[in-house]
Amino acid sequence: MLRPDRRSQSSLVEAHRWVSRLTTVSLEMALPAFLGHWLDGKWGTSPWLTALGAVLGFAVGMTHLLRMAKDAELKQRKKIDQPSKNAEKLHDDIE
Repeated sequence: MLRPDRRSQSSLVEAHRWVSRLTTVSLEMALPAFLGHWLDGKWGTSPWLTALGAVLGFAVGMTHLLRMAKDAELKQRKKIDQPSKNAEKLHDDIE
């Protein structure tokens, strides 16, 4: 199946994608701490599981955030390199 060109999509679609990604990262960071807090109350281990959940959630969220930033940078570099390749092809077609 062919994917449509991203330039033809509206900015609203792109904004929705970023909101979805950031919501996912936020939940990845918050849910382990809340789960640890709940387990601390249930098992009486306060504050250890809350702290462990917070550290784990922070590590997972930051890893995901850094991966998203790296992917965005690679896409940006491809976008910058693409016009130069098209210009070379157009120049070769003219000759």
